[in-house]
Amino acid sequence: MDFFGYYTIDDPAKHPFMMFSTTHLLFIILIICCLYLGLKVSKDYPEEKIKRIEKIVSASLIFGEFIYYIWNIFKCPYPIFTEILPLHLCSICIWTSFLAFWLDNEKLRHFIAVNNMLGALIALCYPATIASINQTFSYRVIYFFISHGTITFMGVMQLRQLKSLSFQDLKFNIPLLAFLTTIAMGVNYFLHSDYLFVGFPSSIPIIQMIYNFVGILFYLPVAILIFSILEILMLFILKNILQFIYHRQRNIILN
Repeated sequence: MDFFGYYTIDDPAKHPFMMFSTTHLLFIILIICCLYLGLKVSKDYPEEKIKRIEKIVSASLIFGEFIYYIWNIFKCPYPIFTEILPLHLCSICIWTSFLAFWLDNEKLRHFIAVNNMLGALIALCYPATIASINQTFSYRVIYFFISHGTITFMGVMQLRQLKSLSFQDLKFNIPLLAFLTTIAMGVNYFLHSDYLFVGFPSSIPIIQMIYNFVGILFYLPVAILIFSILEILMLFILKNILQFIYHRQRNIILN
């Protein structure tokens, strides 16, 4: 088995990782167990210690991203700039998490509380970028699950610290997502890449269908609309989960 090998659609691994397989399920169960353990261990940590952990974890993820970029430089058979720019949602979350923790920026903390969960959970449940191509126990697959599990952990940590979310956060989150989507589309158009999965066309079948239906003229506003709807839905779900947890804890204390 070539642990560091780079596989492509034209030259897939002999025993590739498959979506919704037993291995996929086991990876998700392992991440859930690690999340539970991490949250349980850090439950009574003081705020200053939590902030130090956030800085260390976010810096580790940035280091992991650079290792991934270097791996791509030496292994990737495609034009390098189609693979290493941090313009996928999870890469964006890694960089915004780093900035949020090291600058202690409240708006970015609210941004990653929603988008770390949105991006990582979609990727973990539907790992289209590694499925049917990469060897099950290869660098690309292992790094994928470690990085996305860590992104999820940082999102959960933010939710636990913030204790509540507000739809006022959309005033910052949606314009930032719209700006990043515009940049990603511009890069995709000139480099023939697929950042944020809004290429011309996208590698994701449903996005490809939308592109073929609306055409190039309306592709950007429709993509921004889709991201905005996902953002609103995710914030709504997380907001209600936090409210449920808060009321449950309050009832336990009162009883």
